[in-house]
Amino acid sequence: MLKIQQILLILMAVFLLSCTEMPTSMGDLAQNEALQGGALGGLLCGGAAKIAGLNREQIIIATAGCAGIGAIVGQQMRDRRKGYASEEAFFDGEIKAAQQFNSDQVTYKNKLIAEVKTLKIENNKLVALQKEAKASGKVLAKHRTTISNKQKTVKTETRKMQEELKFQEALYTKIKATDNSPRLAKLQKEVKKLKEAIVVVENQQSQLAELDDNLSI
Repeated sequence: MLKIQQILLILMAVFLLSCTEMPTSMGDLAQNEALQGGALGGLLCGGAAKIAGLNREQIIIATAGCAGIGAIVGQQMRDRRKGYASEEAFFDGEIKAAQQFNSDQVTYKNKLIAEVKTLKIENNKLVALQKEAKASGKVLAKHRTTISNKQKTVKTETRKMQEELKFQEALYTKIKATDNSPRLAKLQKEVKKLKEAIVVVENQQSQLAELDDNLSI
């Protein structure tokens, strides 16, 4: 009887082969990439899960999850590509879009740092009053609601940044295959910038959670 990893490899290989028909248009090529992205994502994560020593069920879950992510990124590639007349225009346009997105995220990151700092100051005051049983219930509730709303906003923004990062990394891999050093260097810089911004934003999210926990004491 075939082992689970062998079955997965066979299924993914068949799927990839079904996507290799010569595309007749740029849209067909992009569609193939969306399908292949899902297959390759599943293959990579399924293999990684096996190496990590996960059990049968965990391997299946990991493979399915990563196949889904790969397919989503591939679909994004397809959708964004529709507005460009050529591969070169697509690369240049999306690098410019990445630069603008990352610039906006740096602005968001800096604003968030300032907001969390302000909330931390207010939080410290309320914690001190709470210990002395002098904190107003309404004020505490309002402050906790502010923290909660900010956490939700940051969570949404973080998800958007992570999705964009996956796309930028996929675009980087595609450009790398063309051996275009100038474009590659530009996008590599943007990928690094976005990764750094995500780390900072996630750190601020952790600090927000700590503020809420402090008020629960």
